[in-house]
Amino acid sequence: MMTTGPEEDLPTLIARQDHLNILRYIRAHKLREPRTVVTHGELLLGIISDDETKNDNNDDDDDGPSITIPRRQRGLGNAERLAALEQLCVASLDLGNLPLAEACLDALQARTSSTSLVSKESSRYRRLLGMCLEASGDYDGASAVYDRLLKDNPSNGYASKRKYCILAAQPGKETEAMQALNDYLSKHSGDIAAWNKMAEACLATSDFQGAAYCYEEVILGCPLDSSIHAKLGEVYCTAGGLANAKLARKHLAQAVQLDPNNLRAWYGLIAAAEGYLEEVERLSGKGRKEAEEEGVEVAKELIKFGGEKFMQVYKGTDMMNIVEKMLKESSELL
Repeated sequence: MMTTGPEEDLPTLIARQDHLNILRYIRAHKLREPRTVVTHGELLLGIISDDETKNDNNDDDDDGPSITIPRRQRGLGNAERLAALEQLCVASLDLGNLPLAEACLDALQARTSSTSLVSKESSRYRRLLGMCLEASGDYDGASAVYDRLLKDNPSNGYASKRKYCILAAQPGKETEAMQALNDYLSKHSGDIAAWNKMAEACLATSDFQGAAYCYEEVILGCPLDSSIHAKLGEVYCTAGGLANAKLARKHLAQAVQLDPNNLRAWYGLIAAAEGYLEEVERLSGKGRKEAEEEGVEVAKELIKFGGEKFMQVYKGTDMMNIVEKMLKESSELL
């Protein structure tokens, strides 16, 4: 169920200093605004730092920051306080403010009456604990937390992703990280961001066929994203072969259709068309005749069309000489 946020926009809420609704708006719209969350979260929760007290009292004691979060705020219920503390904890980690994140974690366990806001055994608390352990560099402790979450619920996608992140953050564990990401995708195949990350991992190991497969999955979720079509076209072009050259041409043509100003896709389209012509040159007999009938003329026209686009864009600029030299080399294939 979608969370409903305030009707006003964020600038209006900030101008009004409506701290509670600012946090609600950011949660509802899933925005990544850590500085805004920290600023208004501290004001909402009445957080006091020893730094402020030291400045007021001219105290030179340098034992490190101590943060105090009051157990109650007037007009703020337990549910809103819990949501604000969770949100502030994550935003603090995003900014590298580990003391504030740990203070929020402690506040979740502070007893307001007969019980704390959230149980230490709850998944809400343990996922925040795991993130704090990660931020402190305790990867083994964080991994143990996520392992327990997965034992309780094997389909916990959040815990699976964090285990991948832990491995990816450690040099020399690239293979284990890819395996962890592969395990995650086997259970959560609809996660487009994870497929994109897997494609990048495949490219890092020169697995072009694997990268192409991953980008195809990304395109299923983002069919109108010009940059993804361009990346997939580049992968097919790099992989080589007549079939891949045709696929590269198709996706790069789609990329420039979706975004006519995508110069990287235009250059890729010219390169893919050149690659197709070079692959045809390597063929002989019946195979070459069929390939020529299918797309040689199309490839030549694409090279001309792409060249005209580059001439329009770079006309009168310092890059014009370089572009003309590149197009001259391409025209030799025509």
